[in-house]
Amino acid sequence: MKKIFLISTIVAGALLFQSCQTADKKSSTEKDSVAGDTNMITGNHVAGTESTESGLDEDGATFLRKAAAGGMMEVEAAKIAQKNASNQSVKDFADKMLTDHGKANQQLKELADYKKIITPNTLPAEEQIRLDELKKVTGAAFDKAYMEMMVKDHDKTVAIFKDGTNNRDAALKSWASKTLAIIEHHDQMAKEIASSLK
Repeated sequence: MKKIFLISTIVAGALLFQSCQTADKKSSTEKDSVAGDTNMITGNHVAGTESTESGLDEDGATFLRKAAAGGMMEVEAAKIAQKNASNQSVKDFADKMLTDHGKANQQLKELADYKKIITPNTLPAEEQIRLDELKKVTGAAFDKAYMEMMVKDHDKTVAIFKDGTNNRDAALKSWASKTLAIIEHHDQMAKEIASSLK
């Protein structure tokens, strides 16, 4: 009788021990899940996890970074044009660049923040060099150099935004499509002004 009682006690103890371990595992899993949710809410960023945390794939993240750099370039070049341009059409174009790209840059920043993508806040070195060279030119020579730059830059930007309109993320795709229409208009304007200066 003592043997049966002893065996029953051992079996009951083993079952109790096993159920405690299962509960600990479940609790641990729940803690990990909550920690993951907290990371997403607080915006903790882990390199290489953009596609899972933000919902954007790497193409989407790359698009936002390129668009941010291009937008900054347009605004900074327009500021120089306001000072150095002599042709009224060129000055008017620069004003439009400041307004439209300033607005687009703000929208991009909000979208990037929402998607937890870090975008550049300074220009790449080669772009800064181009701007520094542009600052040295004034008058009719500036008008021509600036408008030629705008044609080339907008051609590139149109291609970048066309890629953006094909992204799987709905918010990015929608913003890229709306902004592409504005950039295509800028591209057309830049070509017309550049032709008139020849």
